[in-house]
Amino acid sequence: MNEYIKVHNDNWNFAYSNSGKIFVPFGTNYFDPETGWAPKLWIMFDKKRVQGHFQKMADIGVNTARIFLTAHSFQPKSDMISKEGIEKLDTMIDISKSHGIKLILTGPDHWEGRPDYWGSDKYAGEPALSALEYFWHEVAGRYKDETAIFAWDLLNEPEVGWKSEAMAEKWRLWLKDKYGTDIAEIPEDRIDKGNKILYDYQLFREFIAYEWTRRQVEAIRAVDPNHLVTVGFIQWSFPLLRAPWGDKANMPSRYAGFNPIKLADLLDFICIHFYPILGDPGEPELKVKNTHYLQAVVNYCYVNKPVVIEEYGWHGGGEMNGKYQPESYQSDWNTNVVKSTLGLASGWLVWAYADTPTSTDLTKFGGLYN
Repeated sequence: MNEYIKVHNDNWNFAYSNSGKIFVPFGTNYFDPETGWAPKLWIMFDKKRVQGHFQKMADIGVNTARIFLTAHSFQPKSDMISKEGIEKLDTMIDISKSHGIKLILTGPDHWEGRPDYWGSDKYAGEPALSALEYFWHEVAGRYKDETAIFAWDLLNEPEVGWKSEAMAEKWRLWLKDKYGTDIAEIPEDRIDKGNKILYDYQLFREFIAYEWTRRQVEAIRAVDPNHLVTVGFIQWSFPLLRAPWGDKANMPSRYAGFNPIKLADLLDFICIHFYPILGDPGEPELKVKNTHYLQAVVNYCYVNKPVVIEEYGWHGGGEMNGKYQPESYQSDWNTNVVKSTLGLASGWLVWAYADTPTSTDLTKFGGLYN
């Protein structure tokens, strides 16, 4: 339908802007699986292949596709938006419209290369932040009237770093503002229960995430009043990490610093990513544990705004870690994700559109299509 998507006044659903009809985002993360790993989805853009992929998505009822924009193809310099990149995005939008699929477009990422202007810290460094404001002013402004776009997703899985020159300088300013002194050094990245400076530093990392988000949202709102804005939160934005990584699982830096509760006032809806990291969900006991973990994470993300599970998935139909698993191995977990969160989430996007032969992770056999 040729309408924008808005948050329904029940703060749970999405709806078309004019008709008020409920819209449930149900689809996939999309990139051309024939463009390598990490995918060079814009450098190797092939219109004919993309058209075929969108037809296959439409054939099985996909109504939403999330697509990654990249700094290399769209913003090669801090003050320049690539004409070639925009032309390819125009083509992608035309294809999506012809198949009735809405797009969630993520902000410029590193998949096709890291630009110099990001410097050593793309979350706290001023050059990177200013470049993002420019990006959204140009790109969101250009597409403000495009109804094929469902939402802007500021970035895929942002995580505030632990230590950099920019972080050290802003840490001193944060302390000065809160306590009138700036004498505390950045604490060590180690478990230290009861360390008040370490606790403050985690609050400071959340402040960095808030400012990073606020500046981009304000840049978008200044030029585009029509589209929703979100962030693709990584799984350990949930501030209780449960992972099979030994002591590293609870290192303070593992927490992403991007807390959906702290950022709720800036965003229109919340997107969370989830994978069964507690162990193989093909094992009945581990399936239960992973499901409880999933439900806890998604429930935590509800802040009186819709929650979309923007990435979830598993593998099947090939050999992973020396063991062959059938297609059912994948679909059983993915079906479970949807069914177990029907009362907790308002949308679901599986990872990913198709098996990617050159992938080094579950994407190799994690697609909707082989």
